[in-house]
Amino acid sequence: MTKKEAIKNFTDYLKLHHIPHVTDIDNGCLRFTMVYDAENAPNHSVESCIWFYDDDIAEARCYYTDMGATICKNSKHKDSLLRLLNFINARVFLNSGDGYGLYDPHMLYNPRIYVTEDGCFDITVTTIINYDFWEITPVETADYITVYCPELLDRLAPSVFGVLLGKFTVDEAINYIQKKILENT
Repeated sequence: MTKKEAIKNFTDYLKLHHIPHVTDIDNGCLRFTMVYDAENAPNHSVESCIWFYDDDIAEARCYYTDMGATICKNSKHKDSLLRLLNFINARVFLNSGDGYGLYDPHMLYNPRIYVTEDGCFDITVTTIINYDFWEITPVETADYITVYCPELLDRLAPSVFGVLLGKFTVDEAINYIQKKILENT
């Protein structure tokens, strides 16, 4: 699939599902930005962006709002957060596939959660997505970007911010994730 076709596919999906978005050019690439309701996250929302690059890939990022970044920046528990993020990267994959395992996110997509290194302290889930995924699994790819990643951050928010605010130890946060997220997927 070409970049132009992937962009059209994603644009059509956003229109069909009435997902508000803003488009602009960032570093020479077309970027879509969306905001989603997230009950557990700071400001009760998360944001996502997707950049369409010329080399057959798009980069999808989903992250907590500025309030989440400020909490992270001011926290005395960033080291504990990094241990928690390591656990999440190793063990947390929500099931949002077709029920048969064929298109589960852990089969096609490789998300990574981390704190950005640009001094902004954004807690971000990033995935590189080949344009061919829009041809093979068009709806699943768009769902991954607009449903799966925002839901993942929302469900992780109590643990992530519990650690950053000193309300949870890392072990308590991991236990919460194991019981409230992993056992319920």
